[in-house]
Amino acid sequence: MKKSFALLILLLVAMAPVFAQKMYKGLPVIEAKSDKGDYRIGKEWKRGNWTIMPEISPDVVNVAVHKNKVNVAFHTDSDSIVFDVKPGRSYPFYIHLGGENYALTEFKGYSFEALKFDQTKRAPAHTILYEQNVNNQFLNTLREKYNLDAIVKGAANDTEKAFRMVNWVHKQWNHNGSNTPTKPDALTILAEVKDGKQFRCVEYGIVTTACLNAIGLPARVMGLKMKDVETIHSGAGHVLLEVYLTDLKKWVLLDGQYDVMPVLNNVPLNAVEFQQAIAKNYDKLEIRSMSGTNKADYVNWIYPYLYYFDVKFDNREGVDFTRQTVDSKKSLMLVPVGAKEPKIFQVTNPITYCKYTTSVADLYAAPDMTPAATKAQR
Repeated sequence: MKKSFALLILLLVAMAPVFAQKMYKGLPVIEAKSDKGDYRIGKEWKRGNWTIMPEISPDVVNVAVHKNKVNVAFHTDSDSIVFDVKPGRSYPFYIHLGGENYALTEFKGYSFEALKFDQTKRAPAHTILYEQNVNNQFLNTLREKYNLDAIVKGAANDTEKAFRMVNWVHKQWNHNGSNTPTKPDALTILAEVKDGKQFRCVEYGIVTTACLNAIGLPARVMGLKMKDVETIHSGAGHVLLEVYLTDLKKWVLLDGQYDVMPVLNNVPLNAVEFQQAIAKNYDKLEIRSMSGTNKADYVNWIYPYLYYFDVKFDNREGVDFTRQTVDSKKSLMLVPVGAKEPKIFQVTNPITYCKYTTSVADLYAAPDMTPAATKAQR
């Protein structure tokens, strides 16, 4: 019996190196023959879109942690590694590629913060103009040329109309972040799309906004900017839109590039509500999309942009008029309480066109849709 036990111990000692985690420079190592890898965050796999690149050191996988921790895994064609990732912590490891090079790779956990704004209910400090859509020839042409009424025919409510319209615009072209139209209006953009051109997030915002205004739903283009907008050289901003749904009496975010409407407890959200929901109610948050946009992918991508929010003071549609400004500024930017008011966009571009506010009331007043002639008679 003693002999058998001794043999068992010797066998286990001999086998230990087989099962022990390999190390390199004090970090765990996994083997790979191919330079393609898969990784999992929680239950969601990302397959075939990770290239192992030893020249990038470290090559970081950012991991959104919505609770205390999330289980992640990285798989190569011949090995794997697993971590429980916590926010604010990094989990580095090496991938030994082809028996030669070592690629330093890292899972990096981060959490979401609900930004603070002035939530005091009061009259807005500034007037924002919206399209009245009274005999607007530009919008009439858009509505008739592209048969917009057919897109929303039979819709049960304003929410469904907006949802259908953003999907229609989303399908008109594939995103191209380098192209700009000859003129920044919906008719020009759609005409050039017919000629085979593709455009940016900006143009999805412009066209969806105009189409919604054309069918009588007040809408406005909205610019989003990252916290580090002044120091990031590119990709520091994103453009989408908000539409005012009269039946719900609220503003609602739509993203034409991704065909998205965020919803919480069956109520569509505006941009600020969306930011708060990501931080506080991620599990209940829905990303509605007729195109099947993935919730985790979209939230993780859009979240850094949901820091600064700006809209124009004059959101009327058309091309042959001078837009109104406030103190020579064309836009209003909502800034978190205590945050810096950005003066530069992407290192070199001055932001000289904005007035700043920390008040949600300034950004989210219901649009005054009273016709100009009626206002004049008051």
